[in-house]
Amino acid sequence: MILTAIDSNLDEIDDITKYHVETVRLNSDDLNKRILRVTTDHGNDYGIRLTSESEALRNGSIFFVDDHNILVIAVRSEEMIIIKPSTMDEMGEIAHLLGNTHKPVVVEDGKIVLEVDPTVVDLLNKKDIDYEIKKIKLKKALKHVDLSHEH
Repeated sequence: MILTAIDSNLDEIDDITKYHVETVRLNSDDLNKRILRVTTDHGNDYGIRLTSESEALRNGSIFFVDDHNILVIAVRSEEMIIIKPSTMDEMGEIAHLLGNTHKPVVVEDGKIVLEVDPTVVDLLNKKDIDYEIKKIKLKKALKHVDLSHEH
C-alpha cells in the first residue's frame, strides 16, 4: 500500500485506543524525504509518497490505513548539540557563528539544535559557548537555511 498524505498527528487524536496502531521508526534525516519504503513494528511494508509539497513528516505523523488501522511515524532518539542562548544578542552571535559552518539546525523553544559534529563542538568550546550533548527525539527534521552566497 502506498500512502500519499499525512492524515493527522498523535497530539490531535483524542482516543488512540480506538485504533490498531503500527509504528515506523525513522531517523530524523528521513523526515526530509518525500518518498520512503518502511516496515512497521508488526512487519508490514508500506510506501510513503507525499504528493503535497507543503507536507512534511514529523514525529507523530499519522496515516489512516483504514477505519481501524493507523500508521504512526516515530523518530529515533539521536545525540544532538543543544544550545540555549540566554539573550537575543547571544542568539544572534551563535546563529551567525553556526551559519558560517553551513550545518542544518532546528530552532525551537529558544534552543538551537544540531547534530553532534567535532568541528562545531571545538568551535563552541573555543568561543566559550555553553551547550549540552543529549540524546533527543526531534519533532521535525534538521534543515539548511538557504541563503545562497559565496565566501
